Amino acid sequence: MFTQALLFLISTLFNLYLFVLILRFMLALARADYYHPLTQFVTRLTQPIVAPVRKYIRNVGNIELATLLWLYFITLIKMLVIFLLFGAIPNLILLLFFAFIAAIKLILLAFTIAIIVQAVMSWISHGYSPLQQTVNSIVDPLLRPIRRIVPLVAGVDISPLVALILLQFISILLSQF
Repeated sequence: MFTQALLFLISTLFNLYLFVLILRFMLALARADYYHPLTQFVTRLTQPIVAPVRKYIRNVGNIELATLLWLYFITLIKMLVIFLLFGAIPNLILLLFFAFIAAIKLILLAFTIAIIVQAVMSWISHGYSPLQQTVNSIVDPLLRPIRRIVPLVAGVDISPLVALILLQFISILLSQF
């Protein structure tokens, strides 16, 4: 009973910070406005660990490799802590591989959440919203190629639905490992 509660707490705390790192990655990828309050919040939470690594690992275009490295490393630590919590000593090679898969799945989940948030905001928001603009800038690079292939259906853009299906498909494929 106590182990389950501890597992929940550890996973939740790790996942919250991992999602902040993923959000930083997504905001940089989308070239979001640096002065937006959300971007400032995410930067302040992640800068202490990302900034020292960025001195040695430079960005490739707008892909923050230092953030991705921290995402992988913290996912690795999370999995190691969970294994040790249950008294298991994991195989190092498998642990490295599963942490990589878990990090990718978290990124896919974050994009899924962003698409859902964008859809909900488009239904309830009327007019300009800085937050909606930021979410759009995160999701648009993912939806743009789909929009070129999938036409509007009765004037409705179904590219978010197609993207959600593809993201879920990839996530299920990765779960097979």
